[in-house]
Amino acid sequence: MREVLKIYSEWLTPIGEKDREEVHRDGDWHESFHCWFYKHEENRSWIYFQKRADSKKDFPSLYDISAAGHIAAEESLIRGGLREVEEELGLRLAAGQLNYCGFYKEELLFKTIKDREICHIYLFPYENHMKLTINEEVGDVVQIDLEDFLSMICKKSPCLQAESIFTGEELHLSHSSFCPHPFDYYQYVVQAILSSR
Repeated sequence: MREVLKIYSEWLTPIGEKDREEVHRDGDWHESFHCWFYKHEENRSWIYFQKRADSKKDFPSLYDISAAGHIAAEESLIRGGLREVEEELGLRLAAGQLNYCGFYKEELLFKTIKDREICHIYLFPYENHMKLTINEEVGDVVQIDLEDFLSMICKKSPCLQAESIFTGEELHLSHSSFCPHPFDYYQYVVQAILSSR
C-alpha cells in the first residue's frame, strides 16, 4: 500500500507531500513518532527496546525505539503515534498517558537511504502487568538498565545485559546490536527519562 508523508523544509515549514520511498530516496525532512517505554524502581531505571524483525528492510534484527513510525500525511501526530504503539506492541493507549519531550532532528545517511526525520519523542511509564503482543515487524522487547545503557553509549563499557520481557532470557548486547542513532539522540532520550523521576 502506498504511504504518503508530509515533507518539510530544513526550517520545519511544510512544503508538500510525497511517497515514502521517494522521501527516503531524496532525503526530505519528514515527521516520525518515537515512543520510549521506561520504568523507575527504587534505585534503578529501565529503558525498553524492541528488536526489529529479521525481515525488516532497514536495520533488520537491531534493537530500536520501544515503538516508532512515520506519520501518514492525513494523520495527526498523536493519532498516528498511538496507532504505531498498538500495531507494534498491542497496547492501546490514550494521548494523556504519553509525555511529550520535544523533537530531535536526526539524519541517518547511508548508500541505500537518506533518512532525515523530525523525531517527536514521547515517554510512556511501562508497568510489568501491562501485557504486550508483537506483530511480524517486531522480534522481541527487552528491558535494559538505564545506567548500563548510558555507560555503553559513552563507551565506558563494551556491552550490556538485556532481558526479554516475553521469555526472561538474558542477552548480552554490544553497541553494534542497536540502531545507529547519533549519540546526541540517545543522550537526549536518557536525560528525558532521568528527568521524569
